[in-house]
Amino acid sequence: MNTELNYADIYLVPKKTVVDSRKECDTSVQLGNHRFVMPLYASNMKSVVDADTCEYFARQGWFYTMHRFNVDVVRFVADMQAKGLFASISAGVNEDTVVQLNELKAAGLTPDYITMDVANAWCVKAERMIKVIKDMFPESFLIGGNIATAEAARDLEVWGCDAIKAGIAGGRVCITKNKTGFHRPMVSTTLDCAHAVKVPVIADGGVVEHGDVAKAIACGATMVMAGSLFAGYDESAGNIVEISGKHYKEYFGSASQYNKGAYVNVEGKKILVEYKGSMKKLLIELMEDLQSSVSYAGGRDLNALRDVERIVVNR
Repeated sequence: MNTELNYADIYLVPKKTVVDSRKECDTSVQLGNHRFVMPLYASNMKSVVDADTCEYFARQGWFYTMHRFNVDVVRFVADMQAKGLFASISAGVNEDTVVQLNELKAAGLTPDYITMDVANAWCVKAERMIKVIKDMFPESFLIGGNIATAEAARDLEVWGCDAIKAGIAGGRVCITKNKTGFHRPMVSTTLDCAHAVKVPVIADGGVVEHGDVAKAIACGATMVMAGSLFAGYDESAGNIVEISGKHYKEYFGSASQYNKGAYVNVEGKKILVEYKGSMKKLLIELMEDLQSSVSYAGGRDLNALRDVERIVVNR
């Protein structure tokens, strides 16, 4: 059996800093036809993002993906593009997705980004849906996920994905590993998948500390997705709950009964996240921390992180 690693199992070795100030370091990244100020974005979960959250991120220059649960995609895409913002939606692999895509096509709308969102995208239904999406919207940037192995990543690349989302059962409110026994730690997953394909890989899940973003990029990721990191803010989706005078926001997995509306094939749970106020301070701190990471990597942009030495530590 192989020994595999998570973000907490590794650190990055500093190099000589070449900038006078870490504020000189560029954290921006190109994905498709747009450039974003950070290689990080919020998970497309109903308890993390809604239409207002997506608009907020777009206006801040951050990437986003709207979730796929009970969303009027025609209205969402039309509204975002009418505001001069990019439109990024999620799609499933069942017949209701085809209906939604046909409605978008009939309305003359083309999303800038489509994320095919399924628990294990290394499946025949995903292969068929990728073909449907690419045939209907060849100009849209298609992100396929989720997968966890090099072989799966290569298949999704061959099937037509423009980027691949890697990570299975790594999220804070995901209990897939407990219910099924299947999971791979994120460092090993990212390394494996990113080195297997030429298209961008998005590392999804397992982010606990801000430095995990730099670690993911050092392992080959182009972008990083995180859920709990963005939960609990004014701009986050999720209901506010008051307990003993303190305020919290609900945060639940997409495969939880709270998202499904029934206890069927449950592989997610709900937790309460302490209310944190405005998200603006988080976005500033995340950028400042990644700028510091780039400076420690001895460079001026994210490319510097790809050449740093990674070391394994005993916890």
